[in-house]
Amino acid sequence: MKDKKNVKSILILVDDRNQFYSSTKEPGGSMNVDVIKKELEYLGYSVIIKGFSEVEFRGDLYKDFFVLYQSTEDPDLRYKDYIEDILLGLKMSGARLIPRFEYFRAHHNKVFMEILREKMNYGEHIKSLHFGTFEELAKSEYKFSYPVVVKPGVGSRSRGIFLARNRKQLLKTVWKISSSFTFINTMRFLKSVFSLKSFKPISNNRKKFIIQEFISGLSGDYKVLVYGDKYYVVRRENRSRDFRASGSGLLSFPKIVPDGLLDYAQLIFKKSRAPFMGMDVACLDGRFYLIEFLCP
Repeated sequence: MKDKKNVKSILILVDDRNQFYSSTKEPGGSMNVDVIKKELEYLGYSVIIKGFSEVEFRGDLYKDFFVLYQSTEDPDLRYKDYIEDILLGLKMSGARLIPRFEYFRAHHNKVFMEILREKMNYGEHIKSLHFGTFEELAKSEYKFSYPVVVKPGVGSRSRGIFLARNRKQLLKTVWKISSSFTFINTMRFLKSVFSLKSFKPISNNRKKFIIQEFISGLSGDYKVLVYGDKYYVVRRENRSRDFRASGSGLLSFPKIVPDGLLDYAQLIFKKSRAPFMGMDVACLDGRFYLIEFLCP
């Protein structure tokens, strides 16, 4: 009979649809949590399945639990924001999140992804800067080497990503993607003007964004998926007359990949210390660049 004190516990979290979400060709794809539970129990774990809303935080019920969870891609990422609250509460309770919380935070959050990329310290980086408002960029004295890639702080599949060839295009593009106009904010500003009171208005361009170095000469990139010691490579071609490969749908599955690509992917994966990972890697003249990555 197993000693209960030595049995490790796992909490599997499912979403509001009772699914363990996984991105597949099927809308609303889900892993089979019953199979996962059965396999983990066979390995000697004690497994509990709960919905995010069923997690209680009185005491330390989940202290030292391993927590398996999934992210989400719901419209406006409202449910993802709720999941973040639950995960942070579990982390504070002593649970061990798989993957770690910071990788969940980076999902659909390009600014935090850039921060993690810098913290990985794996060598050469694509140069990038991040800003919280249009005004922060406008007053910045940083000298950009044009063209530059402009990315919204949130999103996927190349949505909202543009190439700015000079400062005028840069400011125009950022003004557009950072727009956060609210009627209330404008009314407060007008009220302060007429009352002659000192008032600094809140920006109407408060959607965070990234300015990133442009790698010229690329015809596409490679999506590398890593699960344990298994590496899967997909080649993505750029759209016609476009610099973007993500979301193009122009995919192939090469039997031969550039020398050094898998070594580079392995280096990134080991630096991440994540259980699995997807990364977008550009290759040019024998040099590799990590464009984006995903862990949850």
